Amino acid sequence: MNLFTISDLSKEYGDGSAKVIALKNINLTIPQGKFIAILGASGSGKSTLLNMLGCMDTPTSGKILFHDTNITSFNKAQMTNFRAEHIGFVFQSYNLLPDLTATENVEFSTELAGLSRKEAQNALGLVGLSDRINHYPAELSGGEQQRVSIARAIAKNPEVLLCDEPTGALDFNTGIMVLEVLKQIHKERKTSVLLITHNQEIAKMADVVISLGSGEIQNITENESPLSASELTW
Repeated sequence: MNLFTISDLSKEYGDGSAKVIALKNINLTIPQGKFIAILGASGSGKSTLLNMLGCMDTPTSGKILFHDTNITSFNKAQMTNFRAEHIGFVFQSYNLLPDLTATENVEFSTELAGLSRKEAQNALGLVGLSDRINHYPAELSGGEQQRVSIARAIAKNPEVLLCDEPTGALDFNTGIMVLEVLKQIHKERKTSVLLITHNQEIAKMADVVISLGSGEIQNITENESPLSASELTW
């Protein structure tokens, strides 16, 4: 079953000599339940594509189906509801509120989805932070803060987890720990994971690697034997 079906998708910014073409006629199917890496250098269009899939932005032309629903036809309210119901986001920056504990940071997000404090704490337990639930961001390491952000993303049990360079601000060992958490969520919850990276080594842990360059798909490969996070080196 396909999670996303993308047809003739393009995105342009600006006008005239200042116009930037971020995506050029992308045609792609993304299967459900896979761990997928979107690989490319800075400016290749990978973040733009992720923003379209997560209803954070709208295309200049083309269409995206989520299952059988055309999400590119949504108005702003429908886009907001779609993100709340189906999508979890993990970014390079943790975006935690400094005056809230780990539990409160997760709970703040889950309140919008009608979830309880217990569910927030369960999500923190899943990412290995059961003993840090009452700590504030300043009392947590960078890796722990990123795991709080992952807990915040998964607490509502989204169908899709969209991750934009989630290890970009972390050292190697901490980054591996975060990647292990993402892989665990993928396996245990059967959550579809789309992870943006410029790192070819990280892409080796994905089931499918979609390579972008200059706003176009350069290559799509399947890893017959994806590596575990602990096997990665860079």
